[in-house]
Amino acid sequence: MNKPQQGQLSLDIKLREDATFENFVGDAALQLQLHEAWTYLWGGAGSGRSHLLQALCHRTVGGIYLSDLKRHSVDLLQGLAMVPLVCIDDVEDILGDPKWEAGLFHLMNEIKDAGNRLVVSGPQPALRLPIQLADLRSRLVSAYAVETCELSDDEKLKVLVQKAHQRGFRISEEVGRFILSRASRDLSEILGLLEKLEKETLRQGKTVTIPFVKSTLNL
Repeated sequence: MNKPQQGQLSLDIKLREDATFENFVGDAALQLQLHEAWTYLWGGAGSGRSHLLQALCHRTVGGIYLSDLKRHSVDLLQGLAMVPLVCIDDVEDILGDPKWEAGLFHLMNEIKDAGNRLVVSGPQPALRLPIQLADLRSRLVSAYAVETCELSDDEKLKVLVQKAHQRGFRISEEVGRFILSRASRDLSEILGLLEKLEKETLRQGKTVTIPFVKSTLNL
């Protein structure tokens, strides 16, 4: 669990234990670790942005991961410049709010002066974000950009098999390819199906076969 600095609002955001660089599929993990300047991480829904931000916090003592910012006051940012690593997920949630945009701009300047690191994530390139504050746009556009690219079917299969193993059951490549051929292309939805399979394998004590997948997931 992230530990807030003195004077900072209490945070209760827990890092997922399985959010590590070792079990991330794709080049973005290496790119994110090679650069220590301002970084803007972008990619579509389910592409692993949250996973990577949390993995980076796991690797950095004192790192803080922030998400769902619109639920909080901009005061949340106070004092964060002294934290070695701040990761802000889904920055688009607060864009268009003058107080938040100004607060993020000032935080970026303070973090740079302190010699610490900030990583911000969003769903599209920084130039396409609906930012109203020109100075903030300039900062994000000038950041080192890392894209979480759409995974190939073979990469999605690797993720599916790997995640099943982490959850304590086995999916063969044949079953995995069947799921990918019938399910949504969105990785987050595919992993949601995996969670349903986990519950049913525990409840019924059955091996995951294609007939089992058909009946359980209605594919």
